[in-house]
Amino acid sequence: MKTYEEVKNGIAEGTIKAPKVMYENGEIEFTKYQLAVHKYNLGIMASGMTCRGIKLKDLKAYYGLKGKSARDCYEEFRLMFNI
Repeated sequence: MKTYEEVKNGIAEGTIKAPKVMYENGEIEFTKYQLAVHKYNLGIMASGMTCRGIKLKDLKAYYGLKGKSARDCYEEFRLMFNI
């Protein structure tokens, strides 16, 4: 599995093709959309619920998070991306 930095660099270099993400006023970068979705999912997990098809282990590996619980990872994620 590739990490977030590898994917972001691959998209910038053109070695990885990312889908277009459209919203009402135009287009948004795929990595920004992905960050928003993963922040949402981590927030749900931090409150004690589960997300279908999303595993905390996968998010931890993708972003390099070190926390034990979803709540720890959520705070680390927010600090990492200044959200």
